[in-house]
Amino acid sequence: MNKIAIEAKNLSFYYPNSDKPSISNIDLKIPQNKVLALIGPSGCGKSTLLRCFNRMHCLYDGSTYKGEIIFEDKNILKKKTDLIALRTQIGMIFQKPTPFPMSIFENVAYGLRLKGIKNKMELFPKVEKALKNASLWNEVKDRLDGSADSLSGGQQQRLCIARAIAIEPEILLFDEPTSALDPISTEAIEDLLKDLKKKMSIIIVTHNMQQAQRVSDYTAFMYLGKLIEIDKTQHIFENPKEKLTREYIKGKFG
Repeated sequence: MNKIAIEAKNLSFYYPNSDKPSISNIDLKIPQNKVLALIGPSGCGKSTLLRCFNRMHCLYDGSTYKGEIIFEDKNILKKKTDLIALRTQIGMIFQKPTPFPMSIFENVAYGLRLKGIKNKMELFPKVEKALKNASLWNEVKDRLDGSADSLSGGQQQRLCIARAIAIEPEILLFDEPTSALDPISTEAIEDLLKDLKKKMSIIIVTHNMQQAQRVSDYTAFMYLGKLIEIDKTQHIFENPKEKLTREYIKGKFG
């Protein structure tokens, strides 16, 4: 496996007022500049695990982590971790596109402004670069001042990706990013993922096993909050080591 971008060590997570962990004793290494797909039946803990990697659960009081998540040689589960800074390094794209109620340009510039870049002459090339990297520039370059709400669902999702990559994160987390999109938009996002991994590491949660095979280098199978197996994607789908993985791949449950 390549150099490690981020690693979970004996990681468990408890939602507020729960004595039972939603994910339990997860050991997982995320390789750098690769796409890792998290697969498994609904409710198995995929999205819960994904949101641990940028401490998204901490937006709600009462959540509890146990174990470690090592990123840049530090355990990001420690209380002193700067969560705002962490989320600029580990961005997230959600299932439903979430453009801000502002112009296309300002959506992409938003994070850059938070980082202290205010001058439009300095902002513009960075916004242009992000939109190009998100394969959206040619579609929006003549209407940057237009509302983001005017874009199609697939364009809005690529706009959210542009917004995330404008601040140059090291890792991007994708939670079912194409489940609400049409096939053409889905293909555009999948092509984009293959290109983005040249610049960053990617973790994607997907229920679509064909999508996992198309876009990922590694696949991890989860069941009932536990990590059952991780391997190169081809191995997982052609010759899984674990019986549970094999049965899920064959559609015997899920």
